[in-house]
Amino acid sequence: MGTNERQPGILALLGNPTPMQPLLAHLRQLGMHIDVTTDLAGARSMFFAAGGHDCLLIAPDVRPGLASQVAQTLRSVDPDLPMASFAGELPAHRRANDAVLALHPGARAGTGACVRYLRSLRLR
Repeated sequence: MGTNERQPGILALLGNPTPMQPLLAHLRQLGMHIDVTTDLAGARSMFFAAGGHDCLLIAPDVRPGLASQVAQTLRSVDPDLPMASFAGELPAHRRANDAVLALHPGARAGTGACVRYLRSLRLR
């Protein structure tokens, strides 16, 4: 990918921010823009402030109820918003371009799977 090409804009929904920091730092080094939130209000405000994101990335320790609330709220505005989850499952209303990254985000394999998925997205 050329250096002038736009990289994905990611909204990361985290529970405990610590486990995801190495992955998020790696994504930033690759030139991806990352907004981080831990709640619904933050997700909404960051999503609208950014004019949307290319993907909602859900950390493994996010409560399923919170993940569903955030996904439902953001998809009410952008029905095709892709999601990737390290939680082993995705909230309801799954789309064909969503991904379950059934690996730990701190593992090399988890990082690689996440990067491949994000680079495969059609940027919006």
